[in-house]
Amino acid sequence: MELNKEKRGKCTFEDALDISGFGKYNYSMLILCCFLILAMYIDIFGFSVLLPSVSCDMSLTTAQQGLLSAVPLIGIMVSSYAWGLCADTMGRRKTLLIAMPIGALFNLVASIAPNYISLCVLKFFSAGFSSSANAAAFVLLGETIPRAHRSRFMFLMASATMVGQLAICIPALPVFQLKFHIEVPALAMEYRPWRLLMQILSIPGLVGITGMFFLNESPKFLLSKGLEDRSIDVLKNMYHYNTGLDHDNYPVKSVCLDNSEIKWTTDTSFLRRMWNQTAPLFKPPLLKNSLKLYCILLCAYMTSTGFTMWVPTMTNAYFNGDDVTGKTFCEVASAAVRRSSQYARVTSNVTIDCDNVFKPMTLYAVMVYSGLCGLLNLVLTFIVGYLGKKKTTLLVFIVTVTCGIFLLFVRIPMLSIFLFYMFPYVALILGNINTYLVELNPTYLRGMATCLSVVVARGFGFVSVQLIATLLVDHCTPMMSGYIVLVLIGLATACLLPPDTKATTETLPTTQNELILGSNDSLNTIDQRKERHS
Repeated sequence: MELNKEKRGKCTFEDALDISGFGKYNYSMLILCCFLILAMYIDIFGFSVLLPSVSCDMSLTTAQQGLLSAVPLIGIMVSSYAWGLCADTMGRRKTLLIAMPIGALFNLVASIAPNYISLCVLKFFSAGFSSSANAAAFVLLGETIPRAHRSRFMFLMASATMVGQLAICIPALPVFQLKFHIEVPALAMEYRPWRLLMQILSIPGLVGITGMFFLNESPKFLLSKGLEDRSIDVLKNMYHYNTGLDHDNYPVKSVCLDNSEIKWTTDTSFLRRMWNQTAPLFKPPLLKNSLKLYCILLCAYMTSTGFTMWVPTMTNAYFNGDDVTGKTFCEVASAAVRRSSQYARVTSNVTIDCDNVFKPMTLYAVMVYSGLCGLLNLVLTFIVGYLGKKKTTLLVFIVTVTCGIFLLFVRIPMLSIFLFYMFPYVALILGNINTYLVELNPTYLRGMATCLSVVVARGFGFVSVQLIATLLVDHCTPMMSGYIVLVLIGLATACLLPPDTKATTETLPTTQNELILGSNDSLNTIDQRKERHS
């Protein structure tokens, strides 16, 4: 009885988070993190919609189009490692508030870039800073949501990554209907509709940045840094907004992390800290799961990112007036890319109407592609509760690889477009894989784990975009076959993922008192381990 009195009000972090409730604060965090992650994906995939107009305006070759599409991937790949380190050492929220405004500024400046080189450089820095969203926002959300709702919220946030092109196409429809060319001699450029669209696409990031000022740092991050009082203050704030009750009504007085969640460190050099944040992911006991998860990401995102970048261009091929009846996808796509390179070969005496390069029907089709992707991700949000993360991941791989195989042989235009859209949907595994990265790694490594996932996904995505640009014209069918094999490898690796652990609301304590008192046994164990450690 005396022990219960002494322990009353003391909880493990997960129990304390459950006691803070579930409501307005959690939904606000979800919405703002979705805006930030959407801003990053718009930065990455924005040129997939802008590319036909930019290519015509700047007379780009196919190789230049491929490089311009891939430059944001290079920026993300180069910078993600640093943002992962910042998220794990400085804080998730602080990293976002430093990096995202700078990324938005570079994107606005890129919209008035006078030539191809300056546009590439500015987009490199823009994407590099906005990639902080992937390293910090996913982890911030995962550490703020109670365990019963965590997987569903991670899937909902992943939905924001799936509707990036939809968010681009909605303003693109009215903007591309505008016909204006404003000469700006001071900047040596001509202001056209695609530049206006780039500026409009900065809005989601600005909204997310503004909102993040009103939310708090991850309480789990603060606790892992030994800042228990500040962590409890954040939990009290969450409790107040979620329940409507006063801060003082929050019953938890002390919060503990398991020893495996705590990193005992001393001040070290920058390179040593980078090594300390990376090496444990590739040593037992984390090595096996790290290799599985990063292999799955490689297979999925080399396929998804590569083809998603080319979705508008390849879709445009079916609506540009050419006869596509009775042709396979590869025959249509190869001809479209071959035709797009003509803009780089025109002479100064020839004028091309760049205002009509991108057909409105193409925008509608790309909106369907992106909207359907987001819808399917929402469906998976509810399916994952019944099937579990592993089975849902396997389902996504099986469906997408089947569509890829049929795509090689189908000669019906609308069916070909549908199958082509389904094939890159292998990216729908993102919500599950990010949940695995959060659950299978200790707190002090989660930012680095998620940022390395970006390095793997976007690094090989960059290779994929260049590979498709090189092989699409003359070797489309063998190239598609290779990507199908790649997805099959991802499917085989997903079969080796650890089994799901059941953590539903039925298994969780139902009252605050049960949460507090039910944690006493585990706290005794933690206290004993701390004593042995010291």
